[in-house]
Amino acid sequence: MKYAVIASTFTGNLGGASMLEASIQTIIKKDPKATFAVYSVYPKRDREAHQYTNVTVYDARPLVLALWINPLALLYRILPPLRKLLLKSKLLRPLIEADVLLDQGGVTFVKDRTVFLIYNVATVLPALLVRTPVVKCSQALGAFTSWINIRLAHIFLPRMKQIFARGDMTRSYLEKIKLSNVQSAADYAFLLSVSVENNHFIGNLFNSMVIEQKGKIVCIVPSKLVRKKVDRAGGDYVLLWREFITQLVRDGHDVVLLPHSTRFHTNKTHNNDVPVCREIAAGVQSHKFHFMNKPLNAQQVRAVIARSDILITSRFHGMVSGLASTVPTLVVGWSHKYQEVMDQFDLSGHALSTKDLSIERLSSEFASLIKHKKKISKQITEKLPEVIKSAQRQVEYIVGPGKK
Repeated sequence: MKYAVIASTFTGNLGGASMLEASIQTIIKKDPKATFAVYSVYPKRDREAHQYTNVTVYDARPLVLALWINPLALLYRILPPLRKLLLKSKLLRPLIEADVLLDQGGVTFVKDRTVFLIYNVATVLPALLVRTPVVKCSQALGAFTSWINIRLAHIFLPRMKQIFARGDMTRSYLEKIKLSNVQSAADYAFLLSVSVENNHFIGNLFNSMVIEQKGKIVCIVPSKLVRKKVDRAGGDYVLLWREFITQLVRDGHDVVLLPHSTRFHTNKTHNNDVPVCREIAAGVQSHKFHFMNKPLNAQQVRAVIARSDILITSRFHGMVSGLASTVPTLVVGWSHKYQEVMDQFDLSGHALSTKDLSIERLSSEFASLIKHKKKISKQITEKLPEVIKSAQRQVEYIVGPGKK
């Protein structure tokens, strides 16, 4: 089969990369002749970064999506005599020939993100116009509370071949608008495999950075999105983390500061936590503090988290990597998407909102994680097979009835 993928990339947001690589890895196991057309907002860097022989990366930057792909798809739909000519388009042809389009937007049609609704529509509309079935891989949607969100949801979501709700809250939001094309599935990134080479690379990196406190390694994954919310509310996100990290190293912990969305070639903050991590790192002086200030791929980032003893994360797929690696995890998030995944492990009590973020609350929650570390790790281990089985439902559907 031929698969098209959109809204995830190999570079930039490594959460999207985790979903993308997991889908390629798992689909190939069931369909060894599979080929993938990846529509990327970072086409040049993605072409350089990936190492899959059955993947071709196409340009889907927002302007290209708006001014070329969507208009070409519309012409294909309304002017049948032009279809042979339009099939020659390097941008449109892979989408027309695909058996299915996998939409891997982590959050779509979500309340309070009105500006992103246009992009959410633009990523799926071309496939609908050329009649390629669309499967929304496991993601968070809703709540549907604004008139524009409700209207667009009613227009487009019923036209999806299948929607995989990432948790119970998303499922309930979709049920309220009476959709019948929905089933539940855990996040696709739970299925990501880390190669021996990538594990070995991170092992050597830890040795070179002298990260050796077995049982006392704390990984911190900040987020520029959470920083924005905290600072807007009158807090100081950077100062808070500097003080907390200083407290951790003073108590004998090795602290690894890990950016999870990375664009090292630019200071732009879209899909980029490197600038905020550099600000945090500039205020911490200790041989027990280690800033991962270099490009890592999605598998390597997961390997870093897996080698940690405690994870504190404000990135969703940082949380997924922690849970997938049975690392006790504390989440500071901004959306229901965090809580509904922590609920799958009965750990919602370890998911804080940005309103709860303070040195005192962090210290209290961290002390609780340390005290109950073995119990929490065991709990994650017991729940993980069920979550992996849930995520696997996507593979069974996509390689089966998801085709044209």
